Amino acid sequence: MFKLEYKLVQAKLDENWDKFVDNSINGTIFSKSYYLKATNSNYKLFYCYKKKELRAAIAVVESEDKKNIILNNFIIYNGIMYNKPTNKQNHSQQLSEQFKIQTFIAEEFTRLYKNIEMSLHPSLVDIRAFLWVNYGEDKSQYKPELRYTTYINISDFNTSKNLEDISLYKKASVSRRQQIRYAIKKDYVTKVINDIDIFINFYNLTMKRQNINAKESTLKQMKSLMQILINNNVAKLYASYNELDEISSMAFFGFDNKRAYYIFGANNPEKRDGHSGTNVLWEAFYDLNKIGINEVDLEGVNSPKRGWFKLSFGGDIMPYYKVKLML
Repeated sequence: MFKLEYKLVQAKLDENWDKFVDNSINGTIFSKSYYLKATNSNYKLFYCYKKKELRAAIAVVESEDKKNIILNNFIIYNGIMYNKPTNKQNHSQQLSEQFKIQTFIAEEFTRLYKNIEMSLHPSLVDIRAFLWVNYGEDKSQYKPELRYTTYINISDFNTSKNLEDISLYKKASVSRRQQIRYAIKKDYVTKVINDIDIFINFYNLTMKRQNINAKESTLKQMKSLMQILINNNVAKLYASYNELDEISSMAFFGFDNKRAYYIFGANNPEKRDGHSGTNVLWEAFYDLNKIGINEVDLEGVNSPKRGWFKLSFGGDIMPYYKVKLML
């Protein structure tokens, strides 16, 4: 529909790309150069221009034969990232332009790829352009899958004098507040550590407890990703020690210029009955806030147990979409 007005150009994974990701409201750590390189995936990047004006960027993962856009388990969000408004556009004009850009990309991708899967950022609330591709025709159409995550506000963790003054604590469930107090009373301590092997061992044991055999290649890739992010100073590995000075729970957070993201977590299966699962997150919020982070994406509340646990901290529910086109 807008083919004459817009064009796609392959983009390079360089400083200009990272700057665009940082400046876009839809950009996340999962589209930054160091992250994409660390996933060892077949990423493909595009810029979308309106004549000579850069209006959007798109990060996707291609299949090995380059015929399909696929998902990657380590890349939580990808797809379209819009540029900042230009020419003093008002709100209506911004929405109109974003719709045009999305329509062009959605249609152009059907010409470039056979099958398409993307996991869009929660800030992309309007996906009508995807849903209207081949609307009313006997042709393949994009199908949406509604997913949910939770955003945690940690902006007052280090300015509140007392635990009860923290806004998130007031919003947390009774049982979660109880676990926080128990951990404090029993002198649980959470530290930042760099021993990724301990985490990988806990993660493997956690999977086995759930009757899941983690592939050796997956564990190796996970370790490599964590190490690269830590080396780039965009991630921290937290470990919660119980009253016996034993590591019981661990959590790995990455962060960008907008927020932090819970990426991986694992527990010592033999120490699951304590309060470390709560403590490792709660204390991590303090530390993340100290380095200027005010918001945390706990990355997914899409299964009953995980959803209940993460939402009990008092965050807001945020919907996001996966879109899928199969030819």
